[in-house]
Amino acid sequence: MTTMTNNNAVVNFRLPQHLKTEAFEVIAQYGLTPSQVFNMFLTEIAATKAIPLSLNYLQPNAKTLAAMNEIESGTAERFSLDDKTELATLLQQIAEGKK
Repeated sequence: MTTMTNNNAVVNFRLPQHLKTEAFEVIAQYGLTPSQVFNMFLTEIAATKAIPLSLNYLQPNAKTLAAMNEIESGTAERFSLDDKTELATLLQQIAEGKK
């Protein structure tokens, strides 16, 4: 919800309490207020048209890169699934780290 007061917008949003507590402690250590930090963050987004965060988690990790290399090299294990039961079993094994 956003409302306008004296040319200032008020923005309300929900977040986990532990996240608020931890983040606000860090913000205070910098001698800033949450409002100042949010203004800085949004100003940077508006100015650069980008989110000023490291989104490295979108990059493949070592395990994913290894799997991709196996596929590209033709050495990846292949499966032929003829029915839903086989698929369910394989997915369960993957979830349990057995495959």
